[in-house]
Amino acid sequence: MQPGTSYDSDEDGYWLEREITLLERALEDQGGLRRRDLGRLVGCKYWGPQRFSRALRAAVEQGRIRRTGVGRYAPAGG
Repeated sequence: MQPGTSYDSDEDGYWLEREITLLERALEDQGGLRRRDLGRLVGCKYWGPQRFSRALRAAVEQGRIRRTGVGRYAPAGG
């Protein structure tokens, strides 16, 4: 953490949950997608450094989305 900055784990948790929900909804709407296409669809370039990768990893670990191949993701239920 840099001097003069504050870190709020509640706020971080809120944003991570929001990002995971965006990933879930996008995959439910579109079906399986390549990582790059999923990122474009959810506008991840505006999320901040490494947030997209972190949200993808957390969503897979929580069973909310699933990997279907190298760089491919799908809804957890289908």
